[in-house]
Amino acid sequence: MDLGRAGGGLMFRAATAADADAVADLLTESWRQSYAALLPADLLRDRLPALHRAFWREHFAAPRPGIVLLAEDDDGLRGFCATWLDGSEAYVDNLHLRPGLRGGGLGRALLGRAVAAVGAPRVALTIIDGNDGALRFYERLGGVAAQPHDAVLHGAPTRYRRIAWDDARVLLRACGVSVVE
Repeated sequence: MDLGRAGGGLMFRAATAADADAVADLLTESWRQSYAALLPADLLRDRLPALHRAFWREHFAAPRPGIVLLAEDDDGLRGFCATWLDGSEAYVDNLHLRPGLRGGGLGRALLGRAVAAVGAPRVALTIIDGNDGALRFYERLGGVAAQPHDAVLHGAPTRYRRIAWDDARVLLRACGVSVVE
């Protein structure tokens, strides 16, 4: 499914099983940059590539309802947004860009298109607490952050923070996606 082109030769499309390793590699690269101060170095350095590749290969073997939306250009994969349908909620499981591409509107474009493709009336996601850039990004888009809660991520104690939109149209408008009222 082709979800359109944007300026500069950028194309959005739904990922397929053939994209699993590229998605996993971009995710690992993004985590290493974003979470260096928040997660154990050995997890980021040694274990993530295999964990991420296994996860995405398993996902594409038996996909959850939703979409893994890719943004590509002539240089390859620029970012992706994985959004699952969870009851009446679009759950944004991943939004990651190739390092160095933040601040140009690509994350907002991916997020808006992925949430619109899922079509749920509410939206939520979780971030690792301490990822202040992500928190600011989602709050600028109208997300409401809950208090942090303890969790375990790949064996590492972690604190998560849920961010939610009770009305998906608020997020879609903030992302520049047309909303039918």
